[in-house]
Amino acid sequence: MPRGQVVAIAGSAIIAFMVGFSLHGAVGFGSGGMPEAHAAGLGPGNQRCEAATLKGVYGIKFDGFSLKTNQQLDSVSRITFDGFQVFTVSETGRFNGERISRTFTGPYVVRPDCTGYLDYTTDLTDPSHAVHGEFVIVDQGQGFFVLDDEDGWQATGIARRL
Repeated sequence: MPRGQVVAIAGSAIIAFMVGFSLHGAVGFGSGGMPEAHAAGLGPGNQRCEAATLKGVYGIKFDGFSLKTNQQLDSVSRITFDGFQVFTVSETGRFNGERISRTFTGPYVVRPDCTGYLDYTTDLTDPSHAVHGEFVIVDQGQGFFVLDDEDGWQATGIARRL
């Protein structure tokens, strides 16, 4: 066998081993040797979520920018979920380099698969406008990741239960 083919076969074997090893961590083996998925946000018994899953107070770091206007937002906030689909945020940060401090409230919805969304109206721009954010709950409600889903913005946040 030519030397180049031996190297290619050996390299393929190493890659196959590494991929298999990585997948072993993501797909465990249950009783009887059958694979079982360990999907993000699902715990034993395929955890289901509801509005009360987020009940409590979280610290969140949020940052992003407008693709249209190049406006920048960086903030830290305390967000409180009441367990009945209403949240309140106390935010401190920088918007285009200027210090901001604001409080706002809005509705949130948690889907059974531990994803959801929240809505509120922002007064950072003139005129004010509606904001829609999509999130996924992680670690059995100990945190969540959020994406600002309004057109023209690229912004994300990471939250942890306090």
